[in-house]
Amino acid sequence: MDSSKALAHVLEVVEVALRSWQPEATGFLDPDERLAVEPVLQQRSGLHWRRSGGITPAERQRLLLAREELPLMDVPMDFALVELKGNFLFDPAELEDFEAALLTTGVDPRGWGDVILLRDNGAQVIATPACAAALDGRTVQVRTVVVEASAVSWGQLRHQPRQPRTITTVEASCRLDAVASAGLGLSRARMAAAVSAGRVRLNGRTVLRPHTELQVGDVVVLRGRGELHVQSRTLTRRQRWRLQLLRC
Repeated sequence: MDSSKALAHVLEVVEVALRSWQPEATGFLDPDERLAVEPVLQQRSGLHWRRSGGITPAERQRLLLAREELPLMDVPMDFALVELKGNFLFDPAELEDFEAALLTTGVDPRGWGDVILLRDNGAQVIATPACAAALDGRTVQVRTVVVEASAVSWGQLRHQPRQPRTITTVEASCRLDAVASAGLGLSRARMAAAVSAGRVRLNGRTVLRPHTELQVGDVVVLRGRGELHVQSRTLTRRQRWRLQLLRC
């Protein structure tokens, strides 16, 4: 979903919220879409909002919008859970494989949020209740594995937030693909491919150049792999870069 379509969707929800005097939730938005949408919302007087993706942290999030006179903090935002269960032992699937399979269902992608990988057992998908109902019982193919989507109770959620971990690495350069591959545990070729495919954000914005040089304070996010904070970088006597990274 491009930013113009996301903005049109959000503004439709804004009008409903203002007319009805009731809080209204958008569909799920990517970080780039939220960066485009939220400055526009800030210019609308009499409006406030909060965002949530159902889990913490969440990349894809919904906005709950209402008139300023209405409280939002205690208003629940409904989320549901869909499980895509299968045996991926011999054909491991990545985040983008599950997202591609979801797109083949024809269900509006605004209805589903983050995908939680379950290693060899498939994945769980955060969704709106309407999306979960639409996916329930549907058969989808993820790579070579045919799985059945099933709506499950929220109590079966298997999301485990990553524990922050400090990593020290020595690299020939501070290129994005080199540093992030070391910090996020991917080969440099896979990291470069992820950047070129638009799956990596640098300081909140999508970055498409693997050779981008990282600075202290930069935050790199790879969808499905977490965040990488550049805490320090020093040049060694051998003219290589020693970097301290925090992976979250």
